[in-house]
Amino acid sequence: MTGRFISTHSVVLVLPMHISHSPVRGASIHADASSSRPGGGFTTLSAVAALGIPAALASPLGTGPNSFTVRRQLVEAGVEVLIPELVGDIGVAMQLIEPDGSMTSIVTSGVESEPSRTALDSLVLTPGDLIHIAASDLTNPHSAKVLAGWAAALPSSVTLVVAVSPAVEQVPVELWRQLLHRADVVTMNVRESNTLASILDSFEPGTGVRHLMRPEAALVRRTGASGCELQRTQTDEPVMIPAYKTHVVDTAGVGDTHIATMCATLITGKDVAEACRIANAAAAIALSHESALPVPSREQIDIVMETGTVESLAAL
Repeated sequence: MTGRFISTHSVVLVLPMHISHSPVRGASIHADASSSRPGGGFTTLSAVAALGIPAALASPLGTGPNSFTVRRQLVEAGVEVLIPELVGDIGVAMQLIEPDGSMTSIVTSGVESEPSRTALDSLVLTPGDLIHIAASDLTNPHSAKVLAGWAAALPSSVTLVVAVSPAVEQVPVELWRQLLHRADVVTMNVRESNTLASILDSFEPGTGVRHLMRPEAALVRRTGASGCELQRTQTDEPVMIPAYKTHVVDTAGVGDTHIATMCATLITGKDVAEACRIANAAAAIALSHESALPVPSREQIDIVMETGTVESLAAL
């Protein structure tokens, strides 16, 4: 192990709502509500910590009751909180989950949208640390400026992983140049990849994600049921890393679980291809049960990789 996982991915309180179908505009629909739980960066941090990697949150929490609840759960998960609290409370995310597992989120902002460049600059980073920035936190002009500026100034001794996120359309396009140029690994799903490519091309015709990345940086494209596509460097051909057999119950937090497991594996010194293979197994586990929690354990991941299927976990 060579470092810590430090994430600026903000933590919010999640309210899951199970619905039969998405309502049309102006309609009313019944939902079965589950208990509230921490979400956003919590999934990523707790998944890393569950694999025995030091994990720390570098996003603000507040003084309110939702922050109190989340802080306690972070501590229970073994996650360190690095940033001083702010007066106020964290935001809330309402998740509309359909029978096929697809999810739509509605998110309110709280103190997590007010990161401080001074607080981030005061963090003591050591060689081998891995910094994770989620683009979902770049939709607010203040947090976008702070996080992108801080990321661009990170020392070369730390690894930067940028996760593109479903809110890709809301990120100011000029910030992608800062983030992608510094990133060591960029990860996104198919929709995010296609959307970002279109945005960059419309802003500067002929420009794609790879044009803004350093030649030696890795690009990971999560492709759902087929696994993920990895391009190690600009000159390498993309290779497919296959998924593991599973069944879809809930897609909430699956991307975060994949990202977390990949990052945790990179910190242990394994190469990015092996990190993606292990992350595919963790994502298959996350898909197979309701909500992103509990996060996969090392034992569960090992079993899925050995057997090729999540069904083998039923005997545990």
